[in-house]
Amino acid sequence: MVSQHIHKRISGKGNGFKAKVTTGRNICNVRDKKILFIFFLLYSTLLYSDKVFAAGTAGTSGADFLEIGISSRALGMGEAFTAMIGDIGSVYYNPAGLGTLKYPVLSLMHQELIVDSRFENISAAFSLYDGFVAISHSLFWVPPFDKIDIEGNTVGTVKFYNSCGSAAYGLSIGFMEIGAGFKYIYQKIDTIAIHSAAVDIGILKRLYMYSPFDAPTRNFSVGLALLNFGTKARESPLPRLVRFGTSYSPTKWLTCNFDMIESAISASDLYDFTYGFEESFRINLGIEAHYKELMFIRAGYRFNDAGKYSVGMGFNYQIGDINVTMDASYSDAGIFGPVYSFNIGAKLMLKVITIEDTIEAEKHYQEGIKKYVKKDIDGAIEEFEKARKLNRYHKSVNQKLRDLRALKKLMEESERIEKELEKFRKD
Repeated sequence: MVSQHIHKRISGKGNGFKAKVTTGRNICNVRDKKILFIFFLLYSTLLYSDKVFAAGTAGTSGADFLEIGISSRALGMGEAFTAMIGDIGSVYYNPAGLGTLKYPVLSLMHQELIVDSRFENISAAFSLYDGFVAISHSLFWVPPFDKIDIEGNTVGTVKFYNSCGSAAYGLSIGFMEIGAGFKYIYQKIDTIAIHSAAVDIGILKRLYMYSPFDAPTRNFSVGLALLNFGTKARESPLPRLVRFGTSYSPTKWLTCNFDMIESAISASDLYDFTYGFEESFRINLGIEAHYKELMFIRAGYRFNDAGKYSVGMGFNYQIGDINVTMDASYSDAGIFGPVYSFNIGAKLMLKVITIEDTIEAEKHYQEGIKKYVKKDIDGAIEEFEKARKLNRYHKSVNQKLRDLRALKKLMEESERIEKELEKFRKD
């Protein structure tokens, strides 16, 4: 889990050290060890990251909070989420996954990190053309604490927070999904402000892999994402990542994920990847099991990370047209103790799509294809309309209807011109 990568960037011990931090003209002598720990951790990581050794990556980076996951579901699965489908968390792990969403969705997440630090996220996604747009905002912050001058007098408060606003778009192009996103990062440390920007790009392919059990039609997906490629945060590059992952569902109630994550902060990171299992390379594993898509149990394991294991659970509940999801996770953070996160989301399902509706819609869709092959355009349109009425979220119906209506319009126009030509010939 990436929040642990921040933890691993500490080059001192949490107890017993003293520090004086210069901010503007004031020299702060922070006496409380808890506050000192937070301030030293975050200040050194973000402002002097070119001098701090990062155990999770051979290179060094600024804006490390970008490595904190935004989905309790993903955190519960060890953040093996690059090839996951149908989840708004794709806005962070692989924007191409947004092309697999079916419903408009809103998600709120709260995460408790080490020593009173917190991470919040709000994300929303809605359909646009043949894909989904997602807007997300993350905030990593510490409660304000007193600024003490060298005489021991309180001269104000120290404010520390990092925020990232992002917009991403993912869509299906038939044989695969593609996606891209843009991030604006703002960091505030007392009187110092840092601005940076980055882009994410990703691809996702879904297909069928053999299973002896009753499995989904397309039960295997593979994804690749390049994340946080952009400007520097002060003098340090952003935590650039290359993620490759797979997701396999041998049954309809079990999903197994596998991710490989490589830092791309410096050339030596990529050398580590080709050389072997080195400090900049990580492997994440995750599983999810559910009972009738109402209750979920998750677990994950992370190799070459500060923490190792994570567990989580989730619940779905339908309230009218709204499907409410609640997810929680617990992650091991090594010597820094546990990390908890809680997520609540809402999917706007204007019509509840049952399994029977899906099956019947697919029958009409296939019948529409047959009528199109027989050049019965009106009949094909009628069948596709029935399919869309039963399942408005069918990925192919809307495009087929647009194409057939455009074709019908061209045929009518051609017929009109032919009649005018025939009339001209008679005259």
